[in-house]
Amino acid sequence: MIDRRRLITSAIITMLVPQSVSAQQSGKVWRVVFFSVAAGPNPLADSFRRGLKELGYSEGHNLAIQYRWMAGHESQYEEVARELAESEPDVIVTAGHPPAVAAKKAIVQTPIVALAVVNPVGGGLAASISHPGGNLTGFSLEVTPETNAKMLQLLHEAAPKITRIGALWNSANPGSRFYLDAVERAAQSEKLTLNAYDVRRAEDIDVVFRSLRGNVEGLIVFPEGLLWTYRRNIVEAAREAQLATIFGYRDATEMGAFMSYGPDLVDLFKRGAAYVDKIIKGVKPAELPIQQPAKFELVINIKTANALKVVVPPSLLARADEVIE
Repeated sequence: MIDRRRLITSAIITMLVPQSVSAQQSGKVWRVVFFSVAAGPNPLADSFRRGLKELGYSEGHNLAIQYRWMAGHESQYEEVARELAESEPDVIVTAGHPPAVAAKKAIVQTPIVALAVVNPVGGGLAASISHPGGNLTGFSLEVTPETNAKMLQLLHEAAPKITRIGALWNSANPGSRFYLDAVERAAQSEKLTLNAYDVRRAEDIDVVFRSLRGNVEGLIVFPEGLLWTYRRNIVEAAREAQLATIFGYRDATEMGAFMSYGPDLVDLFKRGAAYVDKIIKGVKPAELPIQQPAKFELVINIKTANALKVVVPPSLLARADEVIE
């Protein structure tokens, strides 16, 4: 005769076992591709992987992640996207705007989770924010295109004497163009001079800084994959050129940049893991709305401000999420 208490206990344990653990016990290994604009392993990829681990996925057991690092090789995006689709993964995760564009164009069935994209509706990645349609969903870097102009406004508020501003962008990245258009409109409105400098390769950084010396007093660095990859090089070049610089990612300020304003990218990539989990469990990308940043972080490095002889208004310091002493 079956022990009734043992039967009830067994049923409760079965209900409490997470789906991901059940998948592991059944021998299913979920295959995820991480298709990134950046070069090599980095904190954002690490955060994405931690997010999956917290959801019960373990590489080598019920999860296999294939990484493709592009490091600015823009001419190869579509070819790589087609190659990845042919490998038939369960989910393709794109990190940065260019791989998302290439994946959307080349892949029609495999679910895509696009992280850190810009203007997904205007850029043709999604039909709408709430109902993206098709096989792509993900996380955007901004709430509206006007958000992209905020970096210029904050830089000018922090250092009002600056009237000639440079902007580093990547013409090979359609997302970078959205930022440039918004900042150009804001510069006209504020009656500021804006000079754009195109960076498509790491080698372009030294060339650009030689050409902008004496021509600009401040600098904006857009939250673009290639510029993020080489952010330390740019921080050091800006320090040497004595330029008040604002980035779209906080860790640049931690490295010594003057300011940063943008969404928490580490958190964004970790949250992206939850979308992969939902898709693995049967939710279609078309049913998952494009997520937008809930909060933007303003970080100011006072040590750098002092070195630049910039006196940041107390009102701006009071609004900062963090002031690095």
